[in-house]
Amino acid sequence: MKKQNVLLSLGILLLSMVILFSSCKKKESDPAPVSAPTFTLSATPDPGITGNLIFYVTCTTDDVKMTRIDIKDPINTGIPPVDLQGMTMLRNTNYYLTTSYPKELGTWTFTFTGNRSTDNSSFVSSASLNITGK
Repeated sequence: MKKQNVLLSLGILLLSMVILFSSCKKKESDPAPVSAPTFTLSATPDPGITGNLIFYVTCTTDDVKMTRIDIKDPINTGIPPVDLQGMTMLRNTNYYLTTSYPKELGTWTFTFTGNRSTDNSSFVSSASLNITGK
């Protein structure tokens, strides 16, 4: 009888330890993917060059270090990328592109490449602006 009690106690102890240690092993979940920063665009006529536009860019979600901006105009003229060499853009601050572009009616698409300032994670984000009028 004593031997049975010892074996039963050992079995209960072993089972308790298995349950305890298996419940402590928490599987680490993958971190949720971080969405790319959001950019807004606006444009004004270039006062120095008739028929040209100056584009303004604002990152509305993050402080970012910009690497480059690729610009696709409505007629696909092959605009060279704007190399920003790690320039910091602060959230909700307007920045203008130093080059003005001929005003073409239609949708302009800008693709932004850089890193978030907070964690240095890289991103690629796009925004579009439709130019209408004369």
